Amino acid sequence: MHGPAKKKALVFIDHDLIIRHFIASGTFAELEDRFDVTYVFNDDPDVDPAKKWIHQDPHALGLRRVLVTHVPRKRMGSWFKLYIVTILHKQRGTPNYPGRKLRVIESVGWLRAQLLTFYSLPGIYPFARRYFLAKQGQYEPLAELLRAEQPNIIIQPSILTGYYLNELLLLSREQGIPYLVLMNSWDNPSQKAAATGNPDKLVVWGEQTRHHAIDYMRMAEADVHAFGAAQFQIYRRPPSESDAELRTLFRVPADKAIVLYAGVSKSINETRHLRLIENAIEAGQIPPCHILYRPHPWRGGLVEGEQDFFTAGFRHVSMDPFMEAYYRRITRNPEASIDMASYAITAKLLRLVCGTVSSLSTVLLETLMHGKPVISFMPRQDMATKYGRSAAISQRLAHFHDLWGKDGVIECHEDSDLPACVRQMLGQAADPAQIDKIRATANYFVVTDGASYGERVAKLAEEMTAARAPA
Repeated sequence: MHGPAKKKALVFIDHDLIIRHFIASGTFAELEDRFDVTYVFNDDPDVDPAKKWIHQDPHALGLRRVLVTHVPRKRMGSWFKLYIVTILHKQRGTPNYPGRKLRVIESVGWLRAQLLTFYSLPGIYPFARRYFLAKQGQYEPLAELLRAEQPNIIIQPSILTGYYLNELLLLSREQGIPYLVLMNSWDNPSQKAAATGNPDKLVVWGEQTRHHAIDYMRMAEADVHAFGAAQFQIYRRPPSESDAELRTLFRVPADKAIVLYAGVSKSINETRHLRLIENAIEAGQIPPCHILYRPHPWRGGLVEGEQDFFTAGFRHVSMDPFMEAYYRRITRNPEASIDMASYAITAKLLRLVCGTVSSLSTVLLETLMHGKPVISFMPRQDMATKYGRSAAISQRLAHFHDLWGKDGVIECHEDSDLPACVRQMLGQAADPAQIDKIRATANYFVVTDGASYGERVAKLAEEMTAARAPA
């Protein structure tokens, strides 16, 4: 005999990062136990391959049922004005507004930013919003898909912009379908905006992003849920390798403390930073240790004046062997695609090291989740570079700004201060009393205890569809 019919969930995917963070991690296993799940991917065949958001074949991911839509990039881009205007409107008067406005100017130029700011003014915004919505209209192919599938719930892991978000916000309300959005990245609630409204429920990482969703997206408190991060669930698992095995895996010395230098996605002279640490070790300004360099999986080619790592002749620095091939490829061909680095490897790496040096990267938070201290190294010497100017804005934005002054977080802004900061970090790493304080810092940003992310999402989906019978 057959059991009762399952309710139906459509899960919308529009970016490779979502595949990496939610599909590859098995996030929806519990959802599939309780719902009839169909995964909907977007393919834009007319866009330049370099600008595609999904490069993988959805049908090769081993999912139970897959549908493919063709929302064009041109339509996604046509939401841009309302997207920016909505961000500026919602964040006006908040501490994040000045930095967010600078980011808009950086993106569109000063003159266009002033026009969009005008549209965001309280007395102008309702009319501008109505005009943009009327101009966009409804995207009928997606409306027809929803009518045909009759889902009990729509679930979207999202970077809070993209091909689907604004379309589904309109269509879910029109067709009376509960809409659950799962934030993907640390900066999403404070830097992005759902231009056509807010979802019925939003899942965020922790207390920090819960406040950001309420303060900057203007979500109701009851509609924001902190479940942790799908991609960081792997950090909950105990290590399966010994310290010696991890050292062999990453090809580092057996008798020295290992410090991670984590590169960033935007270009900066990282070889120069590594040379500063190398020289400090050579001069005895830092206790004997070994630096493991991990290039960011989205970094570009070498910047002006940056020496190729493999010609630098470092004695106390080596590269993460899992990133060597990518570094060689991207520094020779800067147009190459990003690397989808495995979180399983990152988990092993962060269990090995005693602390992390980076400028502005999510790996700072990931290191804190392992109870280990970090240095945010953004030297003033680099501020005149393109990356430095961008980083100066980033330091003011809410997601990073909340880190400063927290236990386990050391700020360093001068080359000459770096040796002392590394000594301080190594001292904290050797002090057991610091571990609980550092984990408490991390827990404010990312929930790491209780039920798993997937279990919580499945339970919330059941609650949201309690009054809706299976189609």
